Amino acid sequence: MLLEVVRSMSDRKLDSSTIRLLLQPEGLPARTSKSDQAGRAITAARELDLIEDHADGMIRASRTRDNRSARTAVVEAIDDKVLRDDKIEPWFGLFYAFLLGRDESAAAGKEAGDHWEARFEREVFGGAKQQNRFNDSKYRGFRRWFRYSGLGWHDGEERFHPNPYERVARQLPAVFSPERDLSIDAFMDRLSQQCPELDGGHLFLRANPNWDRSTRVISLGLSHALVDLHLDGVLTLNCPLDSDGLSIAKAAPPRDGVHLKSDRVSSVHYAPAKGARING
Repeated sequence: MLLEVVRSMSDRKLDSSTIRLLLQPEGLPARTSKSDQAGRAITAARELDLIEDHADGMIRASRTRDNRSARTAVVEAIDDKVLRDDKIEPWFGLFYAFLLGRDESAAAGKEAGDHWEARFEREVFGGAKQQNRFNDSKYRGFRRWFRYSGLGWHDGEERFHPNPYERVARQLPAVFSPERDLSIDAFMDRLSQQCPELDGGHLFLRANPNWDRSTRVISLGLSHALVDLHLDGVLTLNCPLDSDGLSIAKAAPPRDGVHLKSDRVSSVHYAPAKGARING
């Protein structure tokens, strides 16, 4: 919403105080003198390079001519600024990698937040206290932003299930540049470079120090994403009967007698199709 406001008022006076009045006007239910969600949104937009401050005190969109939707711009900023490393937000990608590497889902509620806060601190940091530590408040926010970023979905009980379908789909052009066919090992190596929170990436390895590459098994969430992308025609997983490639058995892929003949992927072909569920 902030980005839409800044874009639509590019030729008018728009400083931080005006934005606060537009996004969080007096009279809103439960608004108090300490309410500053609008201010935090401005800070986040600056950190994501979505807006910039001009010498005259005005705030403008970083791109003067941007045909992307505001949602696409935000998601791509998350890809580039938040999931690429942990400098802006230290826990977002790392906690997602933690969930993904354990093949687990994340329930709603404070009890679940307290549970994951304790586990995350114990299993990743050996119980050592961290500055600006991961906590229940961050946990609740991350669950919403994970879904917004195309990293998974919520079931009817609001439990979050990792499935980075849209995140992987957005990175496929970079993964398959310039080739259209890759061995599964080359594919996973390139994917982990573009998406370091996924299997084998540097955030994934930090969150899952005991992960064993030699088992040649892809995580549950990423296996589901790859199978779904195959079924939607975005890419083709070649799984011959005699394949010794990486296993996607955790996703229980259906046998089609053509490409999915086994649970082990030998190679991947990139074939984007119209109608795929790619964010934007």
